[in-house]
Amino acid sequence: LLAAGTVTEYFVNCSLHSLIPIIIAFFFIFLWWLTIPMKANEAVIEKTVHELMDGIVASDANAVGTDVVKSRVYYDTKGSYAIILDRCFLVLLKDGQVWEYPIVYHSSSDDVVGYYECKRVHSVSDAPEHFKAIKPEGLKGLVARLGLSDKAKLWLLVFAIITIGGIAFLGVYLLAMWLKWWLLLLLAGYGLLYGVTEWLAKRLSSKVMKGVERIVSAPIIMGYILVGMVQPFIAIVGTFFFVALFAFGVPAIILTAVVKAGWWVLRPETIVFITLALGSVLCATHSVTKWIIRHSPLKNWGNHEYERHREQLAYYLVHPSNMVFLLYLIYFVFLAVSGYRLIQCGSFLLSESVDAAILKAFLVFIAYTNMRVKGKETEVEAKELLQKITGLFVHDM
Repeated sequence: LLAAGTVTEYFVNCSLHSLIPIIIAFFFIFLWWLTIPMKANEAVIEKTVHELMDGIVASDANAVGTDVVKSRVYYDTKGSYAIILDRCFLVLLKDGQVWEYPIVYHSSSDDVVGYYECKRVHSVSDAPEHFKAIKPEGLKGLVARLGLSDKAKLWLLVFAIITIGGIAFLGVYLLAMWLKWWLLLLLAGYGLLYGVTEWLAKRLSSKVMKGVERIVSAPIIMGYILVGMVQPFIAIVGTFFFVALFAFGVPAIILTAVVKAGWWVLRPETIVFITLALGSVLCATHSVTKWIIRHSPLKNWGNHEYERHREQLAYYLVHPSNMVFLLYLIYFVFLAVSGYRLIQCGSFLLSESVDAAILKAFLVFIAYTNMRVKGKETEVEAKELLQKITGLFVHDM
């Protein structure tokens, strides 16, 4: 088939562009074909060992008061060619122990054909390779081996939630844009179909009708699952949305209204500068962000334990260290892109005055954060300072 494809291309297009990818594909297919007999032998050994040993292993586990969770045939190998050094039957118990039953190969002789013998006496394994083989670490083990801090794990989880939720929202948005009014018609038709199916299922208790009911209700189940996955995304994005709405939106609305009313003459760039500078300062002030959360839909309404966890998460996300980092990241990306565009293309990202306003707002924010850091470094006890000041009024007679 691969050769026929190459010849066809040569006679039709007078070219051999597919020759190299076809050779590479042939190489990998050939390697896969070579492993088929080996996989077949391993499958036979695996099946036979399970038939012989499952009952014995279950009896041994019951004798010590535990149960078998999982079992498999394992090969100890070395080198890049996976040379087999030893074989064993691994068993994972409910208490976390791993047993190994040796599998010994007896070579063929003049009057005896080579065969495998699975020993019925087990030993407790302490080899890390055996634990990984019978009990894979999965994602938790991978994260543990990376040695990430709790804060790094949290932000990794937050990033994953935002990514999954963003993809889900984008998919729903694109679907709505694609179908438009047909989406409403589709939802109305599905609602009618679901209602009729439920009505028939209550009156016709047949297996066929139950199967139809499960099929029809599958989209609703998938919708519940999607909503469950998107809820953390809504909580995280909602936290930053409400903080940004109060910190940046309210000053922008007030300044625009003042200008429209004729009470103050401000250029649009000045409004951008004041809004960004003031909003950045408010976002970095914990008392302000906590007040915003307490007066937003994300507060704990006392209805469910979920609301308490959501409020605590929101308080953590709006902590000054997190907000300062996020704002620095946003300013960094904007300045990097605008700087590259100015140097490479000789043009501004938005406009000369707006880019300058954003830069000046960032400088104000840097000055504010540095001022806070220096203020904490120079903090003194009020009582001690009061004693020193009152001492100025004491004079020796």
